[in-house]
Amino acid sequence: MRAAFYEIMRKRRAKPIGALPLATFGASLSTCAGLLLYGDGIECAAVSLPSAPSIAKLGRGIQNLHEASLEVRSRESNRIQNAIEALRASLLGGP
Repeated sequence: MRAAFYEIMRKRRAKPIGALPLATFGASLSTCAGLLLYGDGIECAAVSLPSAPSIAKLGRGIQNLHEASLEVRSRESNRIQNAIEALRASLLGGP
């Protein structure tokens, strides 16, 4: 039994380690390093993934609110400009 074990180990030592186990080990190390570096970000993304539609809806709502605000500003600016011109015309007696 012992001789068979030693024979297996001797034959195993003669074979070089292939590229696939080394690539798998490298990928495992990379994954571990990525989790250590970006673990909090990955966890945050995983937790917020179910609420992604709500987040997108909120983003669209904020964008629509911004566009409406710009429209109100331009209309208010035009209204103020018209009031100033009307006041100037009435003070100067022009048309």
